[in-house]
Amino acid sequence: MERKTQTGYLVLADISGYTSFVANTELEHANVVISYLLEAIVDKMGSALTISKLEGDAVFAYIEDSKLQNGESLLELIDQTYLAFRDQAKTLHKEATCPCRACQAIPALDLKFMVHHGDFIIQKVAGIKDLLGTDVNLVHRLMKNQVSEATGWKGYALFTNQGLERMQTDKKTFVQQTESYEHLGNVETFVMDMHVRYKEMKAS
Repeated sequence: MERKTQTGYLVLADISGYTSFVANTELEHANVVISYLLEAIVDKMGSALTISKLEGDAVFAYIEDSKLQNGESLLELIDQTYLAFRDQAKTLHKEATCPCRACQAIPALDLKFMVHHGDFIIQKVAGIKDLLGTDVNLVHRLMKNQVSEATGWKGYALFTNQGLERMQTDKKTFVQQTESYEHLGNVETFVMDMHVRYKEMKAS
């Protein structure tokens, strides 16, 4: 069966601090917290993007070029998704009625985004859809980056040069970095601090 190559945006929303949170807190309550936060992410991202799958602490989504007329709308979607995540985390922490480690550690969780534009193939096996391709591999590899080490940021949006070029977004407001990956080489990236964006959104 011939599978048609698609072109579009690939987006990963990944919860920062997840591994430590699950390892050092009560599993039952940690699971409830993560479930609520993932639901907030899926609810916002799924309003415009196709959710490919949940990957533990991350949501992987995509949208074909033909379905996104304006690249700026993707920036707005990322803003709104981060806003929903932070507001949900604050609500869960504020309304927690127990002193368990999981409920107390909620503020340590954050959200980061990886955004890339490229090619992919949608594969369907046994009724399950999955995305394949070098660009799919790249957006996942981007989760291993030097952003936090270089900036101290835990909540951020990282765009590849291909992503911002396609979106026709001004790069001046982003921090430029270069990541390097085996088999993929150097990848030029542009990063935005979502904590700053969150403050701006709440102020407005």
